Amino acid sequence: MAALMLAFAGVPQAQEPPRRSGADRQVVVQLAYTLGEAHALRRLCAGPGDATWYAHMQRLESQEAADDAARAQLVESFNAGFAARQAQFVGCSRRSRATERAVAQRGAVLAQRLAATDPQP
Repeated sequence: MAALMLAFAGVPQAQEPPRRSGADRQVVVQLAYTLGEAHALRRLCAGPGDATWYAHMQRLESQEAADDAARAQLVESFNAGFAARQAQFVGCSRRSRATERAVAQRGAVLAQRLAATDPQP
């Protein structure tokens, strides 16, 4: 989980959303889905008030959503990831914690890929 948080810190801070290629745009959408999964899984053990991954989603949205359509796509992807994991697990367990770690690692890879790309001005 810390790996994703550290990788996410490497995503460039932008005043206006970067112009990304289609492939990079898909990575952003995948990252939103992954954040939704992680949010659902973390809440199982940390409680419904935990907003760790949701806060990262808000940051991603503010940095990457160039317009209402892009914002809607990110929110839809986050919600789909959340719903998928919420349907899979009903309570906190070793398996749900291990799954959260695996999801966070996948998210770290996606965030690092975004951080390594240089968006077109």
